[in-house]
Amino acid sequence: MSVSLTVMTFNLHEDQAEDSPNSWEKRKDLCISVITSYFPMILCTQQGVKTQLDYLQQCLPGYGQFGISRKGSQDASDEHCSIFYDKEKVELLEGGTFWLSESPSVPGSMSWGAATFESVLPCFFDMMSHIPNERD
Repeated sequence: MSVSLTVMTFNLHEDQAEDSPNSWEKRKDLCISVITSYFPMILCTQQGVKTQLDYLQQCLPGYGQFGISRKGSQDASDEHCSIFYDKEKVELLEGGTFWLSESPSVPGSMSWGAATFESVLPCFFDMMSHIPNERD
């Protein structure tokens, strides 16, 4: 049996100043147009702030959302790596967040890390990361 899975990754690049050519107001309709032209089963987003993620959720009503902010805070301006999934095609059985560091359960922690899979389980894992190009 063959199963097709459509996955998209999309860097929302946070919300820029309103007068910026890259402001969310100027980009949001194009972002939704691109996403809905593919209707991925799984959409992985990086650098999204609360207003952007709320807008995506509003425009993608059949999708569930999972993820927390990079610092693990409730600060609306804190960036998130969030995963949206088509609830009709994908079932979230369990979710979790870890940071690429020696202290993976400490929100906001960063360092060089390595992950190794010792075995393969008969399920689907969606892992996503955003590696900043400069120190925050």
